[in-house]
Amino acid sequence: MKEPTFLVTGATDGIGRQAALELAQQGVRVLLHARSRERGEPVLEALRRSSGNPSLALVVGDLASLAAVRELAQQVRSQVGRLDGLVNNAGVFRKTRALTGDGFETTFAVNHLAPFVLTGELLELLEAAPAARVINVTSLAHEGGRLDFDNLQGELRYDGFSAYALSKLANVLFTLELAVRLRGSTITANCLHPGVVTTKLLTEGFGIGGVPVERGTRCLLHLALAPELEATTGEYFVDCRPAPIATVAREPGMPARFWDHTEGLVGRFRADRTAAPPGR
Repeated sequence: MKEPTFLVTGATDGIGRQAALELAQQGVRVLLHARSRERGEPVLEALRRSSGNPSLALVVGDLASLAAVRELAQQVRSQVGRLDGLVNNAGVFRKTRALTGDGFETTFAVNHLAPFVLTGELLELLEAAPAARVINVTSLAHEGGRLDFDNLQGELRYDGFSAYALSKLANVLFTLELAVRLRGSTITANCLHPGVVTTKLLTEGFGIGGVPVERGTRCLLHLALAPELEATTGEYFVDCRPAPIATVAREPGMPARFWDHTEGLVGRFRADRTAAPPGR
């Protein structure tokens, strides 16, 4: 890919920041997403200096607000005419149940609904690239996710890890169905487990450490830039290799059912200003 443009969400720390740095070092034009300008501007300047790449830019938006997610997409559209890659990396872990201003459980909203809406809003920019890649950062924790459609947002009972595991399962289901719906297009969709990486989410949410963040970006960069993966889609990667997914995600029709449920919450995936995506 020659001078590709990537958007990385959650780029102010952890895996997102390191991925943005390494992409920039490879000559990629990176749009760094931050929750606020105050958080983002110091990181933007630091990464410009450390990467030697002046073509980095900042976009801001609180992913706990769907209006802010759509405004974030508008910022991206105002800055670039195409996206060669979208890295849905941002994520949260909440030990106690809390609702967003839109009335959604926060972990579900930030980890699943936000990337779902953002990807749909940016689809036309992805289509404008010769070959674009959607990369969703999920987790091995998805194997512990339970698909109880009466309790997807902790309506009946809530546990922090269960909510997180479900949101990571949602990332896998989203990836699988997105790959199906984009079949025949120039856009691929894959997801990955980056490893147990020392990030703020891990230390604050789980109270443990892991491998260095540089190791945690290895698979992500592989999915973003490896030429041999240009046509690979609908896969879950661990250690840079396709890996099995949770049994529930392999149930016939489950990705489509979960997709439909998500659209019931946030509206149609693709923005109304463009035609609907190809069906199954």
